[in-house]
Amino acid sequence: QRIGMLYVGYLEAPFRLVRLAMIGVMGLIFLAVMAVSAWFSVRWARSIFKPVQQMNLTMQRVEDGENRARVGALPARDELGALAGHLDQLLDVIDDKTHALQRWGEELDGKVAERTRELEASNASLQQAQQQLVKSEKLAAIGQLTASIAHEINNPIAVMQGNLDLMRDTLGDHAQPVKAELKLLDEQVERMRLIVTQLLQYARPTEYAGYVETLDLNRTVDDSLVLVAHLLAQTRITVQRSLQATQRVGFNRQELQQVIINLLINAIQAMPEGGTLSLSTQDWADPHGARGALLQVQDSGPGLAPGVAERLFRPFFTTKNDGNGLGLWISLGLVERYGGGISAGSRADGQSGAVFSVRLLTEPQAPAAVNTRDGRPGG
Repeated sequence: QRIGMLYVGYLEAPFRLVRLAMIGVMGLIFLAVMAVSAWFSVRWARSIFKPVQQMNLTMQRVEDGENRARVGALPARDELGALAGHLDQLLDVIDDKTHALQRWGEELDGKVAERTRELEASNASLQQAQQQLVKSEKLAAIGQLTASIAHEINNPIAVMQGNLDLMRDTLGDHAQPVKAELKLLDEQVERMRLIVTQLLQYARPTEYAGYVETLDLNRTVDDSLVLVAHLLAQTRITVQRSLQATQRVGFNRQELQQVIINLLINAIQAMPEGGTLSLSTQDWADPHGARGALLQVQDSGPGLAPGVAERLFRPFFTTKNDGNGLGLWISLGLVERYGGGISAGSRADGQSGAVFSVRLLTEPQAPAAVNTRDGRPGG
């Protein structure tokens, strides 16, 4: 029995070795299959996640402002490759639309800016027309009032002058003791007559315009300085002249002297404690062919207060306690009558003081109805 069992055990040993060998082979096959499966799985996962990661990176670059970023061509030809291609196409469309919107926006901005400029120009033209209309209405009203006042004053002036002449003729030699007083009365009556004439010049400017001459502006400035020399002698004002103009100007001599003297007197009155009065002339020309000479009268007084320059040339506006507010208004009317202009402002060199600029034309717009022989109303 024991021998039989040993014999059976001896026969079963090879079968056990074969079974173990088979188990080992199966394990190796299993491990090989698992390794190959893992390798294929990693490659398959990479083929999925890499395009997704690249698309995600592309979207981040686009969000950061890199509008030309694209996924590009992918090795995969499956649904992910097609999705990446569609994403690139979508980004191209968005980029094209964005450029189109920007172009349309720029065109719209340009049209809006152009329309705004047109509206601003129209508004400025409308405001200028309104201001001119208001100015014309004011001047018309002032002209009517002035003409009425001048007519009423002329009558007593004529009576006074007639009675003075009658007294002088009646008294004869007996008028000698009061000759100086009579002469003073004559001068004051003449002064009143000139004031009335000046007022009538602005009530009916075309009827009282003076004879137009071709004047040397530098010489006219020198002549005007002589006429205010008695005022300058009473002050500590230094006069500086830089007369460089070579263009002659078309103007009435007395009227131009009246304008310059008015500006000189204003400058002198602005410097009661003394200062510097600067006079300069120079040529000017504009692109439209107009040319002439520019006169600048500059003082070292307190200057112009804010907002005053815009009102200086309005009738009856004055900054003086004893002023009537007509000097600059009359001067502006005289200069504008011949096509020129006057402007006022503060000094440009940073110093205190005011500067008045008178722009005169070489060939003025001569007033209508002027007799060029004697300067009297034509007709």
